[in-house]
Amino acid sequence: MKNKEKIIGSMVILVISVVCIISGYVLSRPKENVNVTDYENMFVETGKTSEKKVVTDPTQPESNKAAVSNAKVEVDTKIEDSNIKVDIKGAVKEPGVYEIKKGSRVTDLIKLAGGGTSDADLDATNLSAKLNDEDCIVINKKGEEGKTQITQINPQGSTTSSAGAGDKDSIVNINTASKEELMTLTGIGEAKAGVIIEYREQNGGFKSVDELTEVGGIGEKTLGKFKDKIDIK
Repeated sequence: MKNKEKIIGSMVILVISVVCIISGYVLSRPKENVNVTDYENMFVETGKTSEKKVVTDPTQPESNKAAVSNAKVEVDTKIEDSNIKVDIKGAVKEPGVYEIKKGSRVTDLIKLAGGGTSDADLDATNLSAKLNDEDCIVINKKGEEGKTQITQINPQGSTTSSAGAGDKDSIVNINTASKEELMTLTGIGEAKAGVIIEYREQNGGFKSVDELTEVGGIGEKTLGKFKDKIDIK
């Protein structure tokens, strides 16, 4: 009887031991069903959460964008107000329309246009004259006299000139004008003036003012700038 109880007791102990061993192995074994996607989902969710925080941020970044935009517009306006556009023609290396700082002098504009040509009569030019918006500066060649040096369009649309009021209503005859006279027209530099003379010589003169658009480099827009200041007879 005692032997039987011992056997039963031993079996119970053995079973308990096996159960404990199996339980310990199962609990200590690493998780086998963890997939890479589980980690990806975790990071994706974290990213989404972060993104939501940015969008719902009570500081509202749109106000910052508006402030930056307004500051940029203000800076651009200040720059625009501090600059003027002036036309320079005649005996300079690169005639044309230039944007220059408000309050600049004629000498500054000449430098911007590459300087005077070898035959420029700079001694006859007031280099210290202040420039205004829409001024037209004409640099004469040596030996030329009586031509407009500074022309300005006033708000009423009339033209004033430093060479005298008698020149303000003068009309340029495109069939007889010299290169320098043609260069007094807005948008016409030395090169275009030469092309105009070449065209009229080859075609026996201009039959109408609008025929100027047949000259290379002169379109309707350019012609419109001085159409009321030219004639063919």
